[in-house]
Amino acid sequence: MLEHSNKEYSLLAHFKEHFIMVNEGDAVKKDQIIGLCRNSGNSSEPHVHFQVMDSSDYMNCQSIRIRCNDGLEPIQGERGSLLLD
Repeated sequence: MLEHSNKEYSLLAHFKEHFIMVNEGDAVKKDQIIGLCRNSGNSSEPHVHFQVMDSSDYMNCQSIRIRCNDGLEPIQGERGSLLLD
């Protein structure tokens, strides 16, 4: 989970075991690799689950619509690259 300065939180899941390259409390920077993704569940290829929310409590939070710097807003299930600012 990443905490952003604007009180938003990003949850990323389905990382390859033993290949998460950051630790809890680390500051991360733009373009930094934070881990490698893997296949999980009923999937045909490696993928990452990504969501933005209003709390670090992912069981009791509200999703926030993802807004990219270029104005695009990804749609659920859409494929693409993930570069976080």
